[in-house]
Amino acid sequence: MKLLKGSLLGSAVAFAAVGAAHAADLPVKKAVPIEYVRVCTAYGAGLFYIFGTDTCLRISGRARFEGGYMTSSSRGSGNGDTSGYQGRMRINLDARTQTAYGTLRAFVRLDAGARTGYSGVGTSGTQTRIGQAYNATGVDAAGRAQQFMNVDKAFIQFAGLTAGRASSFFEFYAHDFEITCSTLGSDNSSTSLLAYTATFGNGLSATLSIEDPVYRRSAIFAP
Repeated sequence: MKLLKGSLLGSAVAFAAVGAAHAADLPVKKAVPIEYVRVCTAYGAGLFYIFGTDTCLRISGRARFEGGYMTSSSRGSGNGDTSGYQGRMRINLDARTQTAYGTLRAFVRLDAGARTGYSGVGTSGTQTRIGQAYNATGVDAAGRAQQFMNVDKAFIQFAGLTAGRASSFFEFYAHDFEITCSTLGSDNSSTSLLAYTATFGNGLSATLSIEDPVYRRSAIFAP
């Protein structure tokens, strides 16, 4: 009986050893790599697919810091600070989705900033007119602490249509031209609009745009 048990136990050990040897000879399958970020190349560089969707997104922006010093206008008290600082930021979100009728695009640009010190730093009439500067809100009692928030762009484009806050289609001149405090067009400033662009090929297109005149209206001066 002991001999039979020993023979059976030896056979089981032998079969286990043979099975282990065969398993060691089998090829090892590597796990499929997880693609955390899918690069989207259909609309240029810098875009990636939003997880679980077919929408491509580009996130960009910039940060800016400035420090300045100005002399006091007099030796009296209450003339404000002689030094000033400001920090500004810009965030761009550009999302695009391919549909059966063309590309659906949504674009948002947000500007924000804060400054302390002497008032008026970082803003000029020229920069405001060409859409490169924006007035402050939340000014303190002495005018030395100011906060900024500006929705520069927020529009949707689809099948030739553009709707939202975007650069005016009437301002076709690409850069500012300043004469005696008057601005001859700029593609930087934005307005609320609803426009349709028809493309005829060979670089030829035409746009019909309905725009809010508030952003372009000039003041009327009395004699």
